[in-house]
Amino acid sequence: MADFEVEEQPKYSPCGEGEHLYLWLEKRDTSGIMLRRMLANTLDISARDIGMAGLKDRRAVTRQWVSVPRSAAARVSKLEGPRLRVLDARAHTNKLRTGHLAGNHFRVVLRGTTADAVARVTDKLELLSARGVPNFYGGQRMGRGGSTLAAGWALSRGEQRRARVAMPDGSLHQLNLRDRQLKRLSASALQSELFNRVLARRLNEGTLERVLLGDMCRKRDTGGTFPTDDPGREQRRLDAGEIVLTGPMWGPKMPRPTDEALAFEAEVCEACGLDDAAFRRIGHLASGARRALVVWPTDVSVTPLEDRDRGPDDESGTPDAAPDEGVVVRFTLPAGSFATVLLHELVGPLSDAERDRYGGVAVAPGAAVHTQGATTEASGEPGAAPPSATRPANPAPTPNGAPPLSHSPAMTPASRSAAGVSSLPKEDVPCA
Repeated sequence: MADFEVEEQPKYSPCGEGEHLYLWLEKRDTSGIMLRRMLANTLDISARDIGMAGLKDRRAVTRQWVSVPRSAAARVSKLEGPRLRVLDARAHTNKLRTGHLAGNHFRVVLRGTTADAVARVTDKLELLSARGVPNFYGGQRMGRGGSTLAAGWALSRGEQRRARVAMPDGSLHQLNLRDRQLKRLSASALQSELFNRVLARRLNEGTLERVLLGDMCRKRDTGGTFPTDDPGREQRRLDAGEIVLTGPMWGPKMPRPTDEALAFEAEVCEACGLDDAAFRRIGHLASGARRALVVWPTDVSVTPLEDRDRGPDDESGTPDAAPDEGVVVRFTLPAGSFATVLLHELVGPLSDAERDRYGGVAVAPGAAVHTQGATTEASGEPGAAPPSATRPANPAPTPNGAPPLSHSPAMTPASRSAAGVSSLPKEDVPCA
């Protein structure tokens, strides 16, 4: 067994008839982009004919549905290999689309734990299941060294051809902004960064659990979204768990809050040197939406790492180690939420050594957290750069006047302390 496993929870099952073939795949050490390319080449089909409900990250064993034209059925057996297995194949009437999933179930091994880690992690998960987890986008969303976010920044500034990216290690990479898939990922990364900033500010200012006048609220049972004109009434519904507050995924079609909430979100956007014009430039790539500020993990369990949890993919390198060297955490998150954000909540702040080892960040009490990231040059103009380490109260502006963009979550005060776990899993893998 691997240290990180993800199994997609579909919204529906294929019905057994139709012009599309749904493949239940298990992939290893293969990114979503690599998977799409592998399917297209092996099955001799266009990448545009391949449907996925969501992208799964590379450093994991993942299981998910993928749709291809049924005409490729005779070539499906060619997909079998060390990185890819076809576990099931069924026909269906429609192509699988982004978002056609209910959530993802995770199995994660946490290593280097204390003797009482199972009890302590269980207590933490029970708290998070009751209060919820801040729904940050993980740093993976922003690309290696923040390069995808840097490309999104370039697109918002009107660049359409290329972006030269200076990586944290000093190397220079040139990104082709004409690549359709990169453009969509980059626009989404910029939206995600601004959402993270709104969420971090509400968290740090104590308004994550307080309804503002004009807040866009969402009914948890039906998903209906509406602006509130009565904060007191909606506060009672929020406290009762009937609704959740939402944050902005900026774009021309994003439902807008009003009054105090509108001013709050606009201030965060403007502080980054962005405005409606910037998002109109990428509106064809990211039309805009609302995203829940908090999510609730379900199906949670914590068990000690035992021999039956070990397999050919065991990453400890010490097969004879004592069973209590780690714990196995299982949980389900809604579609679009990141497992690594919940894991940060579980393990608490990282030490400097852990930050260097895992590419994470150290956490100062009450501070939003930031990691190293890339700077961009588009058409000769410097872009926004994610800072390294933690952000000071008033970060220095970049040459174009906008503050540096970040891409890491802040911790909730209630769950900032460590849960008896001294290290993260070896790979940070998101829920797609």
